Amino acid sequence: MRITVLGGGPGGYSAAFEAARSGAQVTLVERERLGGTCLNWGCIPTKTILRSARIVADTRHAEEFGLHAEVASVDVERLRERKEGVVDELVGQVESSAKRLKVEVVYGTGRMVGPKTIEVETSEGTRTIESDAVVLATGSAIFKLPSIDHDMDGVWTSDDAVALREIPKDIVIIGGGVIGLEFACVYAAFGSKVVVVELMEQVLPGNDKRVVKMTQSKLEEMGVEFHLGDAVETVERVGDRMRATLRGGAVLEADIVMSAVGRMPNSAGFGYSEAGVEMDRAAVKVDEYFRTNVPGVYAIGDLIGGMMLAHVAEDEGVAAARNAVAELSGEEPTETVCHDCIPACVYTFPEVAVVGSSRDSAKERGIDVVQAVAKFAANGKALGEGESDGFVQLVAEKGTGRIVGCQIVGPHAVEIIHEVALAMHHDLSVADIAHAVHAHPTVSEVIKFAAVDAASKCGL
Repeated sequence: MRITVLGGGPGGYSAAFEAARSGAQVTLVERERLGGTCLNWGCIPTKTILRSARIVADTRHAEEFGLHAEVASVDVERLRERKEGVVDELVGQVESSAKRLKVEVVYGTGRMVGPKTIEVETSEGTRTIESDAVVLATGSAIFKLPSIDHDMDGVWTSDDAVALREIPKDIVIIGGGVIGLEFACVYAAFGSKVVVVELMEQVLPGNDKRVVKMTQSKLEEMGVEFHLGDAVETVERVGDRMRATLRGGAVLEADIVMSAVGRMPNSAGFGYSEAGVEMDRAAVKVDEYFRTNVPGVYAIGDLIGGMMLAHVAEDEGVAAARNAVAELSGEEPTETVCHDCIPACVYTFPEVAVVGSSRDSAKERGIDVVQAVAKFAANGKALGEGESDGFVQLVAEKGTGRIVGCQIVGPHAVEIIHEVALAMHHDLSVADIAHAVHAHPTVSEVIKFAAVDAASKCGL
């Protein structure tokens, strides 16, 4: 059986590798570098930069730890070299995996020219690839506000911010979501004056109020200024400075204006509609098994909308590959993905991690819940590390104690959230977590404390 995957990001290469492990002959088509946005321009480079920003922030508080240290200064060139080195290492590992699994990688711009036919414009000419099944994994693209000239000198997107050409003296960031806040954290730590403009009345729209309040408060302590419930009407260059005029009348001047208003499915120009694939605006429509309306054609990741996260795309890629192999073998597809159990993370200082529902969203779904909150201020490890701000908030179904969701703001939040995600995946209760022995001292004990309280409220 021959399977072609269009797009070499986390979802695409995960699908390709899983199909190859299952015995399929696999071709992976990628326009630029394996790893996609996440590895080359998103998750990995931003987290590498955030690590450097964290060191700068820590040196500002050295005296609180009984240390004398100068505040670290930024060497932009060396910081950029380190970031690119990390990215290159990981891209190389993905390339090595492709070779080991005998996945043929074709570099070029691919598009559908038939239900199971991909045409690729390569440096050596046009190549046509016929397959038994196709997995579409072309990811997402930066959403650009039509009111802003993104070609104007001084206007950035996240790609420009991660390129690390300079550390601006001041920067206006349009968008208070995950991307905007992570870069606000970076540039504030590096010494920039940062202003965030968010159309909604809160940062991190859609998140729990307690999460939002603490995240914004900690960023304000870093010097970040917020304009909420407002929008940038115009952006213009005046001399060597940028001027952003807000709907509410405020005028902001800065070296850089960065647009961080999110991403959209990357479907334009790939021939999907022409090949008969049903769309939902820019997203490709799929069923629970990631099948499109065209037999033998699957789609995954950011391209299908929903949770636009690399780890979601990876899981969907594996599921789609298994389903494709099953159907080509004459079997029924069985692989689905439980999106309710997938964590979402924000790498600000402190970190934010959430999974499942908040108390309010659970109630909106008609679930009778209890909520328990445990704070890092009572945790020995967090106090010792000087990171005692934050909390763990567990939401459980009243009576049964079934875990409905969890929100964490605090040290190592993005690491410890998986205990709750695993418990939700296996339909465990707060009592199960409460009865599990947690090593001491660890910040994960705060999850146990919240679980003990939640179990009590549930009468367990």
